[in-house]
Amino acid sequence: MALRSEPVPMPEKRITFKPNSNGSVYVYYTLRAYRNKDGKPTSDEASIGKKDLDTGMLIPNRRYFELFQGPPEMRGAKTTAMLKPAPSRIASCGNAYALMEAATMTGLRGALEECFPGAWDKILAAAFYMLCEGNVMMYINDWFDETDVPFADQMDDQQCSRLFASIAYDERVKFFKKWVALRSESEYIAYDVTSVSTYSKGVDIAEWGYNRDSEKLPQVNIGMFYGAESFLPVCYSVYNGSVPDKSHLVFMMGEAEKLGVSSARFVLDRGFMVEGNIRYMAEKKHVYVTAYPGNFVEAKKIIDENKGDIRKAANRVSRFDVYAKPVDIGLYGHKAKAHIYFDAEKQALDEKELYAHIERLSADLEKIGKSKRVSRKHTEYFKVVQDKQEKFSFAPDNEKIDKRLSRAGFFILISNDEILSSEEVLRIYRGKDVIEKNFDQFKNGLDFKRLRTHVNRTTDGKIFVGFLALILRSFLLNKIKSNPETKHLTLEKVLIELRKIRTVTFEDLSRILMPLTKLQKTILKSINITPKKLIDSFAKN
Repeated sequence: MALRSEPVPMPEKRITFKPNSNGSVYVYYTLRAYRNKDGKPTSDEASIGKKDLDTGMLIPNRRYFELFQGPPEMRGAKTTAMLKPAPSRIASCGNAYALMEAATMTGLRGALEECFPGAWDKILAAAFYMLCEGNVMMYINDWFDETDVPFADQMDDQQCSRLFASIAYDERVKFFKKWVALRSESEYIAYDVTSVSTYSKGVDIAEWGYNRDSEKLPQVNIGMFYGAESFLPVCYSVYNGSVPDKSHLVFMMGEAEKLGVSSARFVLDRGFMVEGNIRYMAEKKHVYVTAYPGNFVEAKKIIDENKGDIRKAANRVSRFDVYAKPVDIGLYGHKAKAHIYFDAEKQALDEKELYAHIERLSADLEKIGKSKRVSRKHTEYFKVVQDKQEKFSFAPDNEKIDKRLSRAGFFILISNDEILSSEEVLRIYRGKDVIEKNFDQFKNGLDFKRLRTHVNRTTDGKIFVGFLALILRSFLLNKIKSNPETKHLTLEKVLIELRKIRTVTFEDLSRILMPLTKLQKTILKSINITPKKLIDSFAKN
């Protein structure tokens, strides 16, 4: 049946008229108003027909009926009488749906409802915004304008600041205890640290320290525990920007115990492998996996004593294409196992980097000869001669170079877990790399390179909401990457596709979901969401 073009009432809202050179006036309906990447207002529009110049009514086209009514075959002579009310709003809904589902599946929503009964909805909405748009809260009002967030009232940036300031320390502790109780006691916990810079002078824990981004700004440090199996953040601690990371670990572990992180097993970066941390974990009977820094004298000794026995068929770990051998050692007065590994690819890379380093030192020495300044690093691989007549010469120290080459490709991981095999130790430690990359998204994906707050209470609350956003981000990313159909997608691409899913709300408050693409259905499926479940979940909120 041909689509009829009888005039219908002109929608009263979101209409733009565009005259044509032939005298016709085309009518466009605004689907979505938003700000582009430059912050300028823009919109998506759809042509819905032409204006009847005699009556002022709309002569509809097919797109009009797709937006305002059912399928074409259901339309007939009574088209005008059967029309639904005009849409009052078309909004993006996919991200809000998916993130609410993630919050429910992880238990995050339930924990927030219990710990923040009067503000959980606003806190969760702010976390959704941070995940989708970053932590510049200036545009959250625009985000609410274009996004269907049925569980929370609209907020602007000033209301967000007041919300952050209202999140009290006791409430955060209560939440962490609830959240920690949901995690698996059997999984290892990875610890990592990042720094966040600030221009504000009102954040008193912001101080000068080791800045990971080489910025000339004061900073605060954030230490965070991650579940090494679930890939979900467990808890965090904010501390003074001038405190060394390795010094804060013991305090962080003590705080985690108070929150209920008992029988903890930790996987730590080599930077935390210091005597105080090892002794503390041994005394508390915490199981750990960490790396032995290759420049430690004891590490070199262990490699030298065992390197001849490593590359044997019995020591092959085919899963990781390495050779491995465990040996018992004493570490700061406590028993541990050193798992010694040899990686042929690492050997080639180590050798290449060593000779590149030697060439740089040689070039330095060519210049230094005239100024007569020789540092310790230059004598590491060179024999430097300077006699009383101030004659200067240097030559490679082949014995030292050969000694270093003999250790190329070897590395050591240490654990006090007697049961773990070398393969399991390496698997656990390499899982930490995924966590580090994910934690890095706290600054990059969530735009937390800058705090953009001015006082302590607002800062504390904003970091807490950022932590919630990181939980959701980590959960979604893990779901996407574990699904063969979506593992090639970036999280940014997923959020873009979900943003394109829209609902149409009519003046009678009825609502329809606009058709989904194949990719959108695949993404939703990876998060265990069907179109029906999506609509039902939305209706319950």
